[in-house]
Amino acid sequence: MTLSFFDPTDSNGLAPEEATIANRIRDAILERRLPPGSKLPEEHLAETFATTRARVRRVLLALSREHIIVLQPARGASVARPTPEDAMHILAARRVLEIGTVEHPCRKLTDEAYETLRATIERERESHRQNDSVNMIRLSGQFHLELALAVGNPVIAAMLRDLILRTSLIIALFERRKATCCLTMDHGQILAAIHEGATMEAARLMARHLLEIEGNMDFSLAPPPVTSLSFLLAPS
Repeated sequence: MTLSFFDPTDSNGLAPEEATIANRIRDAILERRLPPGSKLPEEHLAETFATTRARVRRVLLALSREHIIVLQPARGASVARPTPEDAMHILAARRVLEIGTVEHPCRKLTDEAYETLRATIERERESHRQNDSVNMIRLSGQFHLELALAVGNPVIAAMLRDLILRTSLIIALFERRKATCCLTMDHGQILAAIHEGATMEAARLMARHLLEIEGNMDFSLAPPPVTSLSFLLAPS
């Protein structure tokens, strides 16, 4: 069982069953099991999740507001497929948000938050040792989100969560080589700088880190083919 990247109480106005379905779809996108451009037919989703098409429709509408699902008249729903221009805008937004958050933190990093982040990094290292790419992806995103919560605020964290999901689509489309999108060593250095109160150094490290991710993109690449929704949306 993988760690939950999403707060189960963050329903986005959905009923509990619908929120669970939304989180499963987000999980599949975050872990790159559901590639950009994948068709999401209502009837297939309803069968996969043993629910009604009306519930599926509400879920897809909610996810479209997060810009990870696209709804088109007469064509139905599909996973968003960012263009190179979209990708540059999203990655630039992450730089502004994350560099600014560590350079001008809203609050001091507590001992409890520090230990939580250290534990996440250690789990990320263990996933790397085991070549567990799914958990590496999830824990990488979790580190960035936990850091935003620790030194930022809930509004910043909510914005970043959406950007992390959209970044996952960008990486699925344009990653130049099979490399960990966020190096564990970078995470450890960023956390150490913040813990020592070296905000300018933390900002420099975060900028370098995010630019390295961006530098690993090749906008000429195409996404992998899609298999079945049941497989892609299965719990990890």
